[in-house]
Amino acid sequence: MVVKAGKRLVEEGLIARTWGNVSCRLSDTLFAITPSGRPYEKLTSEDIVVMNLDDLSYEGNVEPSSEKGVHAAVYRQRRDINFIVHTHQYYASALSPLQTAIEIEGVENTSLIGDRVLSIPYGMPGSKKLSENVATTLSRSKGKAYIMTAHGALCLGVDSEEAFRVAERLEEICANYILKQYRKISQSDSADWLSLRNYYITRKSSKGNDYSCQEPCRFYSSKREDDGFIFPSTVENDKPLSSGDGRPVLINLERDFREWTEGKLDPVLSVHHAVYRFNPTVKAIMHVLSPNVLAISRTGEKMYPMIDDFAQIIGENVPLVKNDPAESTMKVSRQIAWLLKKRSAVLLAGGGALCCGPSEGDTLAAAIIMEKNALAMIISYLFDRGCPLNPLETRLMRTFYLKKYFLKAIR
Repeated sequence: MVVKAGKRLVEEGLIARTWGNVSCRLSDTLFAITPSGRPYEKLTSEDIVVMNLDDLSYEGNVEPSSEKGVHAAVYRQRRDINFIVHTHQYYASALSPLQTAIEIEGVENTSLIGDRVLSIPYGMPGSKKLSENVATTLSRSKGKAYIMTAHGALCLGVDSEEAFRVAERLEEICANYILKQYRKISQSDSADWLSLRNYYITRKSSKGNDYSCQEPCRFYSSKREDDGFIFPSTVENDKPLSSGDGRPVLINLERDFREWTEGKLDPVLSVHHAVYRFNPTVKAIMHVLSPNVLAISRTGEKMYPMIDDFAQIIGENVPLVKNDPAESTMKVSRQIAWLLKKRSAVLLAGGGALCCGPSEGDTLAAAIIMEKNALAMIISYLFDRGCPLNPLETRLMRTFYLKKYFLKAIR
């Protein structure tokens, strides 16, 4: 049951990478939980860890989820709950920095979730503080959905089906909550996501950093291969470099070094060349043009961690690189490559972002998290509340991620 639920988390887009977890009560003293740092698509029954509810002890060599304390806190507090789905779902996560309770409307919603969705105060992932905050919040509510500040959602049920129904309904409630606020502050009779983003861009770019009319340059996506890199032929890469037989052309980092130093490579090739050359752990690059990331890039703002996924996978912040015609292509390429040494993404003025990682999967996860964090920034502005994570905690989470998860990915 836990294996099936773990795979369902990925299939329904409720998590990115291995973030998020699932557990099931086995008895009054035991519960089963997903492992730490293992791809859910490949889970087997041997990967599931059975834990003692009292002292969190377990047998075997498989390490349980770092959020085991959160699950234990729920089972101790709520004897009516037999299944927990901890998600990093899109709208609930993006709302989480607000630290506000959501009043539930409609009999169908209240009968499933309860009268309110409470916000659980922030605690770093896997910390004792977070588990204690969960226990305290649940002692004040009999609801089945909770939003964990700057983190994600906690969805509870008597079984897996109910827990997943709660997660799905919570997304609908959060999306409607955001659009309702947009209608209120914009004094519009209707609301849609495009209008909401344009509202944000208009007000933010009025401060003198207006890239809203700038047509984004396409940088495409590439991956490291042999002694260079290629632009795979995909839907996103509609204009990849290819040979006569249709195979992608290999750009050799050593062979083409002179052309790069002399500025003879076009801007797209120059940027990819610099990133791969100066960052040996980077195995893939993705140009992200998703709607919210594009909106942030058009305001000229930096991006800061509103959610802790961002702090761990992306870094302490994401600066914006301006495409200054007065600057040489090589200088801009070097700047981007240098910035990507300390983070997994950079914003391109008016042109979205470039994400990179130690694998194509990690790069895609970075792109997903960038889009979610961008929405969190927009929501924070709409509600005039919520702020980035503490810089010290951000640094600690990034360091821990690089030591524990990033090193596994590059091996």
